[in-house]
Amino acid sequence: MGIGRNLTEREQEAHKIDEEDHRGIAGRTYVDLDGDIAILTSGGGASITCVDALLSYGGKPANFTEYSGNPPPEKVEKLTRVVLSKPGINGLWIVGGTANFTRIDETIRGVLDALEDILPDYPIVLRRGGPGEKEAFAMLDKAKQTHHLDIHYYDDTTSMTVTAKILIDLVKKYKKKKQEEREKRDPRI
Repeated sequence: MGIGRNLTEREQEAHKIDEEDHRGIAGRTYVDLDGDIAILTSGGGASITCVDALLSYGGKPANFTEYSGNPPPEKVEKLTRVVLSKPGINGLWIVGGTANFTRIDETIRGVLDALEDILPDYPIVLRRGGPGEKEAFAMLDKAKQTHHLDIHYYDDTTSMTVTAKILIDLVKKYKKKKQEEREKRDPRI
């Protein structure tokens, strides 16, 4: 308990990530929600603003979580796997302010380790800036080409809230395509 109800299995799993490793924070603030857009945020108060932006554009968050303090790739990978384990995900938003003390390439390595294993077909929008961003964007390019991931990434010259709108537009197209594919398989739908 801790949020007025018993924790879900995903919430319990996310909270254990920080118990196992003191470096950085990843999973301590994980809450399951009812939506279909998985979220990995970094940036404290900016994270809440981002969720508000997502909601204002018609998106429905599947979770709320943050990572910060330069967590190692292994912790970010575990958190990414927890976030993406929820059934019915139609998009992933990785968003945060400009980092000062977090190596973007190290945290993105953790995200990519999970994505390259899971291989989701839904859109992924990332907005990050800070130390190691060029290396992170090169890794994203490689993963996009090698694994055919639908990754769209932006640096800190694009506002975090603008990337919420970008993601929502991509998710709408993704859902429409999935619906059309279902209708082709079964015209009675």
